Amino acid sequence: MWQFNIVATMAGAGRYRHMLEDLAPFGEFRRTEFLGVALGQVSDPLPMLETIRREREHKFYAFQDLGRIIPVERVFTFTPDGFGDLLKEMVPGFLERLAGKSFYVRLERRGHKGEIISPEIERDLDAFILAQLEAHGAPGSVDFTRPEAILAVETLGDRCGLGLLTRELMERYEVVRVG
Repeated sequence: MWQFNIVATMAGAGRYRHMLEDLAPFGEFRRTEFLGVALGQVSDPLPMLETIRREREHKFYAFQDLGRIIPVERVFTFTPDGFGDLLKEMVPGFLERLAGKSFYVRLERRGHKGEIISPEIERDLDAFILAQLEAHGAPGSVDFTRPEAILAVETLGDRCGLGLLTRELMERYEVVRVG
């Protein structure tokens, strides 16, 4: 499976080909079977995000076809039956950065309609993370209004990417946000 560290989505009225052309200088981006969604592999997402931010400040039309970017840190394949358990296996890699913070889990499901129920997975993973943080002596809280972090879970068929979006990252880069 090709490894990716970026999930990019097209703006509502965007043009897919133009979005891919705009992103091409930063790394390798590939089309997916899902409308307006591309996967990318870049050496470091932050310089790319900084360039996009600067360009958008100076030119209203810069990256106009780009809707959102989710940097992901962990990528894996799954089956619907074991998806929730597999997510829980991935959580320890994020616990240290969630310790004592407000957060929530956001699942953007593409594929497996009726097999993966996003709100159920989100609630279950929120509760699991809260229990893990409590057990480690660093309780957190779920906050949908102004969280310090969002654990983004992005599925594309049988592939999944996980990324931790901090408040600072989302405030600095307007393209970094959950759907």
